[in-house]
Amino acid sequence: MQTVDKAMKLLGYFTPAEPEIGLSDLARLAAYDKAATRRFLVALQKHGFIEQNPANRRYRLGAAFLHFAQVREATLPLASVVTPLLDALTETTGETAHASHYSTAALITIGVRESTKATRVHMDPSEPLPLHATASGLVYLAYGPEGVVDDAIGAGLAAHTRHTITSAGKLRKAIADIRREGFAVAGQSFEDEVTGIAMPFFDQSGTAVGALAVATPSSRMTAEAKDMIVAELHRAALTATRGIGGVPHPDFLKAHAGTLAA
Repeated sequence: MQTVDKAMKLLGYFTPAEPEIGLSDLARLAAYDKAATRRFLVALQKHGFIEQNPANRRYRLGAAFLHFAQVREATLPLASVVTPLLDALTETTGETAHASHYSTAALITIGVRESTKATRVHMDPSEPLPLHATASGLVYLAYGPEGVVDDAIGAGLAAHTRHTITSAGKLRKAIADIRREGFAVAGQSFEDEVTGIAMPFFDQSGTAVGALAVATPSSRMTAEAKDMIVAELHRAALTATRGIGGVPHPDFLKAHAGTLAA
């Protein structure tokens, strides 16, 4: 298992900003010796997860990921469900909208639609969203599986800005408030001058598996903007949940009972 973990660690260094990495740089980033790094890369290359650019011998992600992505989308369609919702959220709110799904102690971005405004929030889809520091992560903690909050606290609550929640007690209180209100607001807790609002979408058991969010420059987050974004996210979250065959958690429905009645 340690060998698998070490090999998989190498994959995490590839990003849209750095799609190709040389052997020496990979070894340095992972703090492995070059011989071990080469062995891991050979194994990953054998199964199509890594390939080499023949022009410069640098490594990049392989085509095997495309196959598994297609299998995942065919059996648990997410991208096809969230993409039109993100388009609609950005068109309606004028702000950047994104969707994320839980994976290995964080949320991974599965879709982004950026605002067309000159001043807007830019999303790096390769950057994991920490559970305790983002609106998406907090709302996932509020409605996620049993034990996920304890796991997040146990992993450590690292500070990303001076507004990040780093206390277990404050995190538990924030989660209780979010569960009562049905959405999360995170103001400058992951990035300075950025405010996010998020709502969860649910699987067949009514457990959150991801989140839809709208991110805006904090200077544009007025009370009116917040109310409008919350209303649009509520509609999108219910549509996403239905789209993947899920059912909303009873507490989520209770929190939004007034919205549903309206």
